[in-house]
Amino acid sequence: MLNDLGSWTAILLGGLVVTIQLAAISLVLSVLLSATIAIMSISPWRLLRIFAGLYVDIFRSIPILALAISAYFGLGSTLARLGITSFGTAVGVLTLIEGAYLAELYRGSLESIRTPQWDAGASLGLSWTSTLRHVILPQALPPAIPITLNMTIAIIKDSSLVSLIAVNEITNVANQLIAVTFQPVEIYALVALLYLALILPLSQASRVIEGYVARRLGIGPRTERERALRQLTSASELKVG
Repeated sequence: MLNDLGSWTAILLGGLVVTIQLAAISLVLSVLLSATIAIMSISPWRLLRIFAGLYVDIFRSIPILALAISAYFGLGSTLARLGITSFGTAVGVLTLIEGAYLAELYRGSLESIRTPQWDAGASLGLSWTSTLRHVILPQALPPAIPITLNMTIAIIKDSSLVSLIAVNEITNVANQLIAVTFQPVEIYALVALLYLALILPLSQASRVIEGYVARRLGIGPRTERERALRQLTSASELKVG
């Protein structure tokens, strides 16, 4: 039994490598796409805002599985002629879907910057794009870091849905093993453990980085307590004076 577990684990690790590759490429493309859409959604140009809103509304409403199956089986021959493999199709599907969710989160991060910041840039003679680049983005970037890390975890888990379009990620490899060994419980337990080994460190890193960003931005329980203590100290000094 132990020999079987060892050989199964070795095979599943090959699928896990594909999962990591799929998630990493999809994450990079999703960040680039969603950042562009988020900026378009707050732009002063109405057509860009309309396009960004349509993209987000459409791709947040389509399930990953439905889009993957439609793209692979409906456009399979066309994609094959273009040299796009099932892996490339999976990357495209995950990028479009996850990018829509991430775009809304980034938009919220951008809109959290108060209006006076924009007014200050305009008063200095900066254009909208210059204000965005030099004033808004540096302030919106820190809150976006924990958001991106959390989305990384979501992409890793959602990548299992593309197993139905012949991508040899860990779930698909597990299904192939089960078809040969007829041991679904043991194999799926191994898959769960491998997912845990991959995702738990990312979850811990996300919490650590989120706490660090919160302290740098002056938010969170610790900084709130420190601010309250400073206010009480100042008040007591004034009273004594």
